[in-house]
Amino acid sequence: MPKKQIFGSIIILIVLSLICMFIYDEFKDEKNNHQKKLIVEKGGSKLSLYYTDKNHHYYVYGLRKIIVDYGDHDLELDKALEAKQITIDEVIHLIGNDNKLNYGDGGSIKINNQDISLLQCHTTNGNRDYYFGPSNMVKKEGFCQEEAYICTFTKTYLVRDITESNDSKYIYLTLRAFQDEEVFTVKVKKSLNPEIEEGKSYEFTFASIGNSKKEDIESIFTNHKLLSIIATDKEGLEQVNESVCE
Repeated sequence: MPKKQIFGSIIILIVLSLICMFIYDEFKDEKNNHQKKLIVEKGGSKLSLYYTDKNHHYYVYGLRKIIVDYGDHDLELDKALEAKQITIDEVIHLIGNDNKLNYGDGGSIKINNQDISLLQCHTTNGNRDYYFGPSNMVKKEGFCQEEAYICTFTKTYLVRDITESNDSKYIYLTLRAFQDEEVFTVKVKKSLNPEIEEGKSYEFTFASIGNSKKEDIESIFTNHKLLSIIATDKEGLEQVNESVCE
């Protein structure tokens, strides 16, 4: 057989071998994906940091557990991701792209099936986090932010007293709400309002992650993040006093 024919035959065999290997890998991956499935336990309305890798934060909202069922054993999703027994691309494949919603924030999308949703953040400010939730989860106000939260609410308090802290970055404020006998002292960052004065009212805006629905001052400052303190001239019933959101 001429050398050219031999060389040509070898090339054909190599190409066929590569094609067979590719088809086998695709079949193997497809088979493995068919063996895996996600099982979720729904419940609650709290936003929690679930898992972190080098480039992303993974949050859960309205779910108690996410289990990867491998057929012969199961493993919680965060443990499976950490052990590299599943990738986020495989998770996306398991959820499916039949139901997809696009957001106009730079490219974020949400996919869902009948059991679970996954919000994939892709914002103009570079957020690339993931949010898992029930199938009917909606993108909350604070999702895909640098510090994730569900929503914000504002309360108005009268500053009864100001006390300096041993830490120069903080001050203690003794607060009281309109028509409320409760008086409570809280520690806040001075940078939120360096010119705060005794005897004046201020609007305190908080970010909620769903820890608590309690409306007392101590619970609000314990369970929610204080975002801003802004002076207000509003009095009595005109003051802003929103319920703790969820």
